[in-house]
Amino acid sequence: MAQFRVEFVLDQASGKYLAEMYHPDNQDELLVRTEALYPSAAAAVLGLVQMFKNAVLQFPQPGEPVRTIGKPKKAKAAKKTKKPSKAKRAKRGKKRK
Repeated sequence: MAQFRVEFVLDQASGKYLAEMYHPDNQDELLVRTEALYPSAAAAVLGLVQMFKNAVLQFPQPGEPVRTIGKPKKAKAAKKTKKPSKAKRAKRGKKRK
């Protein structure tokens, strides 16, 4: 099972804490950093736990199709607009005058 290293760091500029999570296989590789939102290290721990809970609640139930993230959608071909016929252009020209 993967074990993430998480550190809670005081942001000197704001006086609030942020969380940094590191890759389980390469402990020097930073995976994600939160914004400095938390008034204390304990609040940062609770905030990170809540983030994980929210992510787990979005997992599909057994038997449900799995959504893929990051697959580019195919672009639909743009429809070409027809130019107005010469008769319609002539009418527009007369109205503008």
